[in-house]
Amino acid sequence: MSKKFLPVFLVLTAASLFIAFSTQGKNDRDDNPKSKYAKVLRNVGVILEEGHYSPKKIDDAFSKIVLKKFVEDLDNDKNMFLQSDINNFKKYETKIDDEIHGAEIKSFFDVNEVYLKRLNETSLLFKNLLAKPFDFTKDEIVVLDEEKLTYPKNEAERLETWRKRLKFLVLAKYVDMQEEREKNKANKNNPKGDSAIKKDYVFKADSTLEREARDAVRKQMDRFFTTKKNRENIDENFSTFVNAVTGSMDPHTNYFPPVDMRSFNEQMSGSFFGIGAQLKDDDGKIKIASLISGGPAWKNGDLKVDDEIIKIAEGNAEPVDVTGYEVTDAVKLIRGAKKGSEVRLTVKRADGSIKVIILLRDKIELEDTFAKSAIINGDKKLDTFTCLNFI
Repeated sequence: MSKKFLPVFLVLTAASLFIAFSTQGKNDRDDNPKSKYAKVLRNVGVILEEGHYSPKKIDDAFSKIVLKKFVEDLDNDKNMFLQSDINNFKKYETKIDDEIHGAEIKSFFDVNEVYLKRLNETSLLFKNLLAKPFDFTKDEIVVLDEEKLTYPKNEAERLETWRKRLKFLVLAKYVDMQEEREKNKANKNNPKGDSAIKKDYVFKADSTLEREARDAVRKQMDRFFTTKKNRENIDENFSTFVNAVTGSMDPHTNYFPPVDMRSFNEQMSGSFFGIGAQLKDDDGKIKIASLISGGPAWKNGDLKVDDEIIKIAEGNAEPVDVTGYEVTDAVKLIRGAKKGSEVRLTVKRADGSIKVIILLRDKIELEDTFAKSAIINGDKKLDTFTCLNFI
């Protein structure tokens, strides 16, 4: 997804205040990420220091907190970075405050480069680890508590970390399958009971269930890494970096890049420019769940419920392959900023045929997407905020 850093927004939820600013001038349209990001970071720093309701001093101590938060946000489970990477990043512990104040940005680009490299490395591990059965007779300990996790010292230790994590996931799935089998077996032996055998249920041996459990986890991990690689491009990771800065100021201060700010405003207002449909996730595939009567898609008639969206294009631009994307990311691509703008969807029908559907966006009003609050029993205020996958 192409992102133009023209307006930049900060949402200071702790103070219930929205702060926005725009960078202007010819150089702001420069495609050089370093110049764009430098302006964004500098302006964020100015707003935090001069506009925040309770600013902290942006100094070396603040810089250290930002670096730690950024690294943890990228690799919260501590199974991608190596300890040597973390040691190398320490040279930036007292540099980020200088970058916020106008020095050349080096910390983000260095950390991001290493992270993408480690992400690619770890994405290649799970298939071999899941290729053969695990030994469930062997007692082993897997650490899942974030507070107790440590970064692996080397690649061999990282591989062992992933082996144990995958073994745990397979075991959990395997046990669920066994329990389902036993429940259906009990129902079969007691046909007059309240429960019934699951329709078309096939009783399988332990070895078959174990193999299917590994296959289910393999699909889960394949989707996990495909989604991460699609989503975590340089723009998204820079947003994570800036949010590490704003979050270090206080946990309720967030940075929204333009497309996310637009989505936030749409959800708060209950209206947006789209095609009038709802998306769903169907085993990792993005499909049409429903059409809104009177909307562009409904009027056009070409888009059908259960059509799988495989590519999205803004007008005549190059289509984006959304295979492996999260539904929320596809929503951002399909929604637009103005009425009458064109979106092209490449869809796959149930019969396997491929079709390109051209639609013009219109204003969609949805009351269910409003942020609402109510008083319950006279003493409790309940705030609700529903984020729906409408496009």
